[in-house]
Amino acid sequence: MGRHTREQAAELRGVAPLVVLAAGGPQLVGPCTLVTNGAKTVAFSSAELLRNAGEPLAIALTLDGKRTIRVASWSLARASGLGIVELAEPFPKGGALDVSPINVGAVCATVDTRGAPSALVTITADRGFSRRIVPVHVDAWDGNGMSDVVIRVASPQDAADLDAVVEGAPVYSWLPPDPVLGRPSEVVAVALAVPYRAKHVKMRDLPPLAELVGLEDLGRALPFQVAEEEGNDLRQVAGEIKDEDEFTGPVSMPDLPDLED
Repeated sequence: MGRHTREQAAELRGVAPLVVLAAGGPQLVGPCTLVTNGAKTVAFSSAELLRNAGEPLAIALTLDGKRTIRVASWSLARASGLGIVELAEPFPKGGALDVSPINVGAVCATVDTRGAPSALVTITADRGFSRRIVPVHVDAWDGNGMSDVVIRVASPQDAADLDAVVEGAPVYSWLPPDPVLGRPSEVVAVALAVPYRAKHVKMRDLPPLAELVGLEDLGRALPFQVAEEEGNDLRQVAGEIKDEDEFTGPVSMPDLPDLED
């Protein structure tokens, strides 16, 4: 799967420049990824990247940096290295934006690429901002069976990408269709890239670019809410047990027959 094909995936538009607003224009901090569920939108990036960033923080909605949305706050997730960003205002609808949040349904709860083609998607700054696609191999390492902790690392497929700055970048996987489960092909975000500092694991010819962090904590930041429609009357489902009957009062157990001789 070539770079051009990956670039066309609509899900990649969820990757946006995280910036500091300055007098001379927005200054790039690194990549972040916008995720939405219903009416709420958050972003995620590297917690260390966010901790060292200046103020005021914002997310660029256009790659020329002329339109931004302010960051209200960010918090540490349970997963080590993952920072979740809260927006100061609702994500704008419509308009000519270069950024579009991915739905939470396009986020995988486990760091499992299923062997599918995968890539890190980062942001570079050069006369504006642009997305850089870095095809990677994703491997799991368990200390050769000597450790209970499984480390997942991303190694570049091309030596030309060894210089890529990928902290805070998401890993996307291009999953093929699954006829057994009836799933079509899809593009999903499976992990967050953080610096790989141990440097003692080398699964491929090229050294790892990043260690990968799971995204399961996004489900806690994006609670599912459904507005109750006017006149919505929930009826009893057949077989459902009620604590109290509408007409006869509390439901009681029937008398059991005496089984003694």
